Amino acid sequence: MNDKRQLLCTFSSDITFRNIIEEIKKFYPVYNNRFFVFFNVNAPTEIFITYNIISENKEFPKFPNTISIHRKKQTNTLYTLNAMNQLIKDENNGVFDKTFSINWATYSNSLVITGIVTGTPSIKIIPIKILEIIS
Repeated sequence: MNDKRQLLCTFSSDITFRNIIEEIKKFYPVYNNRFFVFFNVNAPTEIFITYNIISENKEFPKFPNTISIHRKKQTNTLYTLNAMNQLIKDENNGVFDKTFSINWATYSNSLVITGIVTGTPSIKIIPIKILEIIS
């Protein structure tokens, strides 16, 4: 079996994250049964739970308040593909170029996601720190 892992991030709060993790365990087969729990440095009650699931295909059920993310290990940057594409445009004078190299060090220890501000996609950079690793 070729296990395909997908990194997910579930948004939670400091009060509910332990219960959320128990619900996630019932919802997905979690790789190594390991969860990385981060908090927003600027708003410590905002919690981000990251974990890998094993998924045979790209389509799988989504747990509430959960997004697919990617990770740059060297800089501990968590990001969505949409955010990465927007960063390329923002850093490359509005031009999307797949060969453009993002300086990931700029986004070290951050969760980089997109949001909509006044109808336009914008980048949201959330500084994060590890709260705990649960396995």
